[in-house]
Amino acid sequence: MNMKKNKLPSLIILMILTVLTVAFWILFTIYRSYTLGVPVTVSDEITKPLTPKLDVETIELMKNKL
Repeated sequence: MNMKKNKLPSLIILMILTVLTVAFWILFTIYRSYTLGVPVTVSDEITKPLTPKLDVETIELMKNKL
């Protein structure tokens, strides 16, 4: 009977430590995801300036297809 009493508290302590470890791990992961920014890479094609010229030929082709 004594063996059963001694095992129960050690299992409870082990379960509590496991739950605390998992909780801290989750909290640390959430904190890390908020503090680390995602590196943004934009291609040169997207960042090049737009030309303000209208391509009239293309607009006419589009009008004809409608």
